[in-house]
Amino acid sequence: MVSSSHALQPEYGCNWTDITTEFFEASKELDLGELLHDELFGLFEAMSAIEMMDPKMDAGMMCNRGARVLTFDKAIKAGVLKLNNLSMEELVGIMDCIFGCLVTWLEGHSAAQTLLTCLYLHKPLTIEDRALRAFSVLTLKLVALINNIVNIAGVYEEEDFQPGLYGYGVCAEVPEARAAAAVREVEEELQRVVKSSRSRQGEAWEPLMQKQAW
Repeated sequence: MVSSSHALQPEYGCNWTDITTEFFEASKELDLGELLHDELFGLFEAMSAIEMMDPKMDAGMMCNRGARVLTFDKAIKAGVLKLNNLSMEELVGIMDCIFGCLVTWLEGHSAAQTLLTCLYLHKPLTIEDRALRAFSVLTLKLVALINNIVNIAGVYEEEDFQPGLYGYGVCAEVPEARAAAAVREVEEELQRVVKSSRSRQGEAWEPLMQKQAW
């Protein structure tokens, strides 16, 4: 809106009229969720719209300018990403998050907003923890397999499935058989740990074994 005190002068070729008051009065007649638009405003424009002053959508807000996204290497250097000595709770939590990202990706969301939000999937072979490395590698092999199946079928729409991985690899250098064997080795190792321990700590490893047996 342009107030009358700041209206453009006639030499600009426009005679502006301040409709701020009328606009806000008319907006009071709209119900919650109701949208007033012209006939050219369709679904595509609605999906492309940006909600101003919403931190999740408005990248120009001041609160978003200080947000720093760390890469895999930067996260390790900053000490916020552990490659080894993870606790049982940390392993189960990370695997649960990866499962959630995988399911959300299968529902048609972008890999950039799902799978690739997990830094462990960026460079899984760098992970020192055997259980997490095997799980991460096998997850990427599953992603590659699903991508191949969907691409061969060739019957999907962009809103149904987004195969793009934005240049990130899927551990192509690791054969599927080797990835599966690594998971079996970790599972057998965890089973030995549980059987050799009768304490509560040993019993608590069972959720992790279930993750590896997926």
